[in-house]
Amino acid sequence: MVAVKVLTRYLISRVLLGVAAVSVLLVGLYTLVELVRETRALEAGYGLPQMLWYLVQTTPRRLYDIFPFAALIGALMGLGVLAAGNELVAMRAAGFDRRHVALRALLAIALCLAVLVLLSETLIPDLESRARADREAARSGQVYQGQFGQLWLRDGPRVIRIGYSAWLTDDQLEFGELLIYELGQDMRLERIVAADRARHDGRSWQLEHVEHWPVDSRSGRVLLDQFELASGLSPELFAATVARPRLLPTADLLDMLEFLERNELDKLPYQRALWSRLVYPLNVLVMVLVGLPFVFVGSRQQGQGLRLFAGVGLGLMVFVLVRLVEGLAAIILIPVWLTALLPALVISTGMLLFVKRS
Repeated sequence: MVAVKVLTRYLISRVLLGVAAVSVLLVGLYTLVELVRETRALEAGYGLPQMLWYLVQTTPRRLYDIFPFAALIGALMGLGVLAAGNELVAMRAAGFDRRHVALRALLAIALCLAVLVLLSETLIPDLESRARADREAARSGQVYQGQFGQLWLRDGPRVIRIGYSAWLTDDQLEFGELLIYELGQDMRLERIVAADRARHDGRSWQLEHVEHWPVDSRSGRVLLDQFELASGLSPELFAATVARPRLLPTADLLDMLEFLERNELDKLPYQRALWSRLVYPLNVLVMVLVGLPFVFVGSRQQGQGLRLFAGVGLGLMVFVLVRLVEGLAAIILIPVWLTALLPALVISTGMLLFVKRS
């Protein structure tokens, strides 16, 4: 029993070290690419300190994005080092078969996933949204993020508070709970406009279920089904500040789905984001599981480097396959939950049977 615990800790530590080393390398490369891209956007209000702070705030999101690849490569590297020193052979002689090694390697990845999923539900969304808002505020001076995630925009003589934003398609946003303050030339408040829903076509705001009233008039409030306001904001501003569905925490995704259902709007982008988040840990474990047999084969034969490369390649193919199957939900009538779960379940079942019988 003591020997089993020692071997378990040793295996897990080797895998964790491999994953940590690869994560640092991949995040560093990813950050370098972001750095080069951000330097092209440097201007008077958005200088080097603001750019570096933006990169720091968005580092956790980059880790979340690259972790499937870091887990796959790191786990295979960690076990590959053991295989190269014939330590896996010694472990098998001590009673650790392939199934024991595979389960402990997956346990190490699961520990990393538990921490990462917690961050993705708490820290990462807030950091990402605030970093985007701060960057656009420095670049244009037209955006500010409020205490509860509400966006404040300066649009010519108007100050606009947006309660929520929803991506209906890749380039179309739906806004809700707008409160618009119109200012005069002397910066005094002249009119207030409230709208339940709105869209922006690049030239104007298309408001629905509108209520507006002049501040210095006794004419009272006016109710309108639709109303249009000219706008000087560019669509690129919204694309840069409004978080995509995949970056939202699960609670926000559920709230958004309820809102879209209530207003009879397209839910597919948020359904896909929700199920992608839910099956994210399973997909990562499946990628690692697919590559493990190449480590075991390499422990007995030459050409271990080539076999590890093949394991990484096969794991990446699984990643691409999962993305392709998820995309079918937008083309044919397949439930989103089925397209999200089916690839991981089929592949993991097949690989577990292979590892168990070999």
